[in-house]
Amino acid sequence: MTMDHETSSEQSTLGTGTSKMLAMQALLTTSVACFFFLYQGHLSAQAAMYGGAIVMFNVWMTSRRMRTATEIAKIAPGKEVSVFYLAAMQRFVFTLAFFILGMGWLELSPMPMLVAFALAHFGYMELG
Repeated sequence: MTMDHETSSEQSTLGTGTSKMLAMQALLTTSVACFFFLYQGHLSAQAAMYGGAIVMFNVWMTSRRMRTATEIAKIAPGKEVSVFYLAAMQRFVFTLAFFILGMGWLELSPMPMLVAFALAHFGYMELG
């Protein structure tokens, strides 16, 4: 029973940190999108929201990989490193693919997308 309690405690801690980070990134993304909406219109705001969504998708995916690595570390210590390498490669590939999709096929404006992407990364910083 103690082991189950520890596992659920670790998962809730990871979930709480991820939730706070996603909330901060959503706030930053929305702020950037509002700025672009006021000064350049709704198409720029859409591009900004898309750029911020890329960052939030990366956080969600990383959170899932962290849980997987935690489980693997319990079973086979040392093997969790390969999960982190895989997660880094996936983040890079997905980010690149989403930018290509956004700027190429969806024809979103690059500047708002990149600005929101960059500023949403400030959600990684721990406040307080």
